[in-house]
Amino acid sequence: MSTFETLIKRGGNEAIKLNPPTGADFHITSRGSDWFWTCFCCYLLFGLILTLLMFRKPVNDRFFYLTGIAPNFFMCIAYFTMASNLGWIPVRAKYNHVQTSTQKEHPGYRQIFYSRYVGWFLALPWPIIQICMLAGTPFWQLAFNVCITEFFTVCWLIAACVHSTYKWGYYTIGLGAAIVVSISVMTTSYNLVKQKANDIRLTFLIFFCIIMFLWIIAYPTCFGITDGGNVLQPDSAGIFYGIIDLILMCFIPTLLVPIINHFGAEKLGYHFGPSDAEAVMAPRSVVASPKPAPTPKLGKDKKKSKKSKKSKKSKKSDE
Repeated sequence: MSTFETLIKRGGNEAIKLNPPTGADFHITSRGSDWFWTCFCCYLLFGLILTLLMFRKPVNDRFFYLTGIAPNFFMCIAYFTMASNLGWIPVRAKYNHVQTSTQKEHPGYRQIFYSRYVGWFLALPWPIIQICMLAGTPFWQLAFNVCITEFFTVCWLIAACVHSTYKWGYYTIGLGAAIVVSISVMTTSYNLVKQKANDIRLTFLIFFCIIMFLWIIAYPTCFGITDGGNVLQPDSAGIFYGIIDLILMCFIPTLLVPIINHFGAEKLGYHFGPSDAEAVMAPRSVVASPKPAPTPKLGKDKKKSKKSKKSKKSKKSDE
């Protein structure tokens, strides 16, 4: 057997083989892992593209790129972990929609990826930050929106890990937090964006509607039939979650970066002054040093003072 044929046989996705889902009855297969690897490549690709484009901009214009780079790289790590069949815990399924052969004697345990919710915690605030930047939202209101978004993620993480029906309490509280952020953006931010140009207002409305549809309708539906209700198998759940994640935390942040950069900071109401880095990197003009002041000649001054003293004495003697 040739070396090439040996390498071909060794190739392929061996994540499930190397990291077996021990303790979980309902878990992803190699197909689910392949889908997670696909999502990982998308996040990595868009993150690298934005990073390369960022370094072509001045320092003060790079913040807009950071809002797109951050969610891509955060979700890249999360999907790398899930594709490797890591970052999960077995949770006893409350509902028997997906069953094992011995469901009555040994209730099934479902594979719950807590790494997904960690990725949400780090990446989900950034699309909210971007649409708030379109409106010129004040910092304190922006911080409030980010904190409530993190609260939503924590609630759903606990809901996914809880076995009993109390999970729906955390689920409802988290969904309420998402609605609070939606109201906050639609009132404060929208009132501000109405004072801006029509193109900015239209862009804000389009992306706001897409983000809130995915957050308040698509995500709750997905959770209810996957980690919550145990209706879909983990492979199908991974595809459902993956599509929403790609749209919300990859495509939208990446697309908003050139749009926000096209509008410009001044048009959006942000005024970035020259940074210290730009001051250091800027070429300095050579300034000629001033000529030194001439030093007084002490010898002549002393002679003049002696002559003046002698003249004064001669005048007194004449008198």
